[in-house]
Amino acid sequence: MKKEMLDKIVSFEQHHLILQSLQKGHGVFFISGHISNWEITAFAYAKIFRGKLDILAKPQSNKYIDERLNRYRELSGNEIILTGAPIRNVFKKILRNEIVCFLVDQSAHPIYSVYADFFGHKVATFSGPAKMALKFKTELIFGHAERLPNYTYYIYIDKIEYDDLKEYNDENVLILTERINKKLENAIRANPSQWLWFHRRFKHIKDNDTKLYG
Repeated sequence: MKKEMLDKIVSFEQHHLILQSLQKGHGVFFISGHISNWEITAFAYAKIFRGKLDILAKPQSNKYIDERLNRYRELSGNEIILTGAPIRNVFKKILRNEIVCFLVDQSAHPIYSVYADFFGHKVATFSGPAKMALKFKTELIFGHAERLPNYTYYIYIDKIEYDDLKEYNDENVLILTERINKKLENAIRANPSQWLWFHRRFKHIKDNDTKLYG
């Protein structure tokens, strides 16, 4: 898809928040979920704004499909970072003041995660974005697409504030992770039919100190 077509079918709200965040020089974490057409959100960003996104992606089980899919994803100028690669790869991007993208709506490892509020349950949630943001003062941006009735896409962008969390500790990691979850929850509530539900987000739940495994 060329820029001319993307300009017609994709619109971004409050893109200036990303530019302002980049001006602070600590990198940006662009956080989203599998909502609407998440692929076109990332692809269009690079084409429309002539910028680059570094996107964390889970490898597909079929290596041939994985290679082709990621080749398509990178045609607009973005770079795919496969999950499982050394975490220092993300640190390097932040030190270069780049934008690193996370999709945070899949179930995290039941041990190496935090249990954060999400739709009234304590669910295993990736804490990496919160941990790194608190350590490196990285800006947090939440964005998601909405598919409109005419099959165009509107990209909502909002900032996740955490200036009140002065220290890096377990309590603040949980607080910030729950703020991220709340942004995601609000986006899903606005358009529940456009969220990819079958990722088993509630696979690991710990309510009232009791672990439940789906």
